Amino acid sequence: MLTPIQARELARHVVELTPADQAECLVAAEKSALTRFANNRINQNVAETNALISVRAVLGKHIGVASTNRLDDASLRAAAEAAVAAARISPEDPNFPGLPGPAPVETPERAYPSTRAFDAEARARAVGAIIDQSSEHGLTAAGKVRAAEHTIAVANSLGVDVGMALTGAQATVLSAGADGGSGWASFLDGDAANLAPKALGDVAADLALRSATPGALDAGEYAVVLGPEAVSDILDFLAYVGFSAKAVEEGRSFMSGHIGEKLMSELVSITDDALAPHAMGTTFDYEGQPKVRVPLVERGVVGQPVTDSYWAAKLGRPNTGHALPAPNTYGPMPLNVEFAAGDATLDELIGSVKHGVYVTRFHYVNVEDPVSVLLTGMTRDGTFAIENGKLARPLKNLRFTQSAVEALASCQGVTRERSFIGVEESAAFAPALLLGRFAFTGQTA
Repeated sequence: MLTPIQARELARHVVELTPADQAECLVAAEKSALTRFANNRINQNVAETNALISVRAVLGKHIGVASTNRLDDASLRAAAEAAVAAARISPEDPNFPGLPGPAPVETPERAYPSTRAFDAEARARAVGAIIDQSSEHGLTAAGKVRAAEHTIAVANSLGVDVGMALTGAQATVLSAGADGGSGWASFLDGDAANLAPKALGDVAADLALRSATPGALDAGEYAVVLGPEAVSDILDFLAYVGFSAKAVEEGRSFMSGHIGEKLMSELVSITDDALAPHAMGTTFDYEGQPKVRVPLVERGVVGQPVTDSYWAAKLGRPNTGHALPAPNTYGPMPLNVEFAAGDATLDELIGSVKHGVYVTRFHYVNVEDPVSVLLTGMTRDGTFAIENGKLARPLKNLRFTQSAVEALASCQGVTRERSFIGVEESAAFAPALLLGRFAFTGQTA
């Protein structure tokens, strides 16, 4: 596994090997190990170590990219020459401003010894604790426990030279019974010491037991309490289709023409902040530029989108440090999205609903209209009717078609507690939400 110092040295070396007007090298090394389980027992252990070297060569305003995962000098030189060859035959981009120069970057320690030491034996013990409750109650549990370490480094011919390491520990569990009940729980953190496997397994098993023999619900608009897993899907799709300067400029974002307008509830504040003390991931983007805290939505008011060097130059705006790896057709994208904490507990949100629906998580979510962030998908693994402030009868999975913007306009409550959902390089930090209106269009099962 490459250290940040080794990765930076490698990136600088590849830049020197690249015969171009400007050159950039991204080094992305990963060491990961995964324990899968199903039917209440471990069924697979896998481990992987890899390093991707991506070279971007610039000839005037022609750009070429090539990559390799071989680290010998001949392979590195071949990748550099392939990037130059690609640049020679690529169309000119008149808007390309050139590669960005160096800027100060904070690189806090985000690689935890406990995660590096989370070996197969430790993962097996965690699996045993996760499945215990399911096994005891005649349920079957399936899922995974994973530990990963990443080293990211970027160098270019203008003097960019940054690198850092980070770790991620993840666990998921799906508990299912023979009578149609199922429950889901997940964990993600940089520090494996924060994993409480028994508690995680208990949550999933409890949801599976409580959701047995689910019933139907009429289609319609309901008040909903969304768990963090479901909220993270909303945040991910807002980031994917809405928070990019490219999407805004091209008129296909909900932000387009509405910056400074109040489109959501005052309880909704969404930021991208890689420098927060609790944040995961790198503090610089894939061009080696420092990530800046960006208020995307403040108390319901549409803020500013994120930029990278290309779109910052094109629009005459500051670079917020949100470049994806080249070649990139998506434009800049926020990878550290978080929803500001509220002052409620989950029980208080549920207790305030007379008639509604509780959703543990969504499944198979897709975008029908990017401008309104109209999403369609279904609920899964723990959906309940809420009656008089209590989780009442379990429900069959429901299909929904709902604008995320309109749903967040009806936000009436936010929990203090938040959870990381996703993967360590781009995790959403999400609370549970109470939304006054959410449209379910029918049953899925």
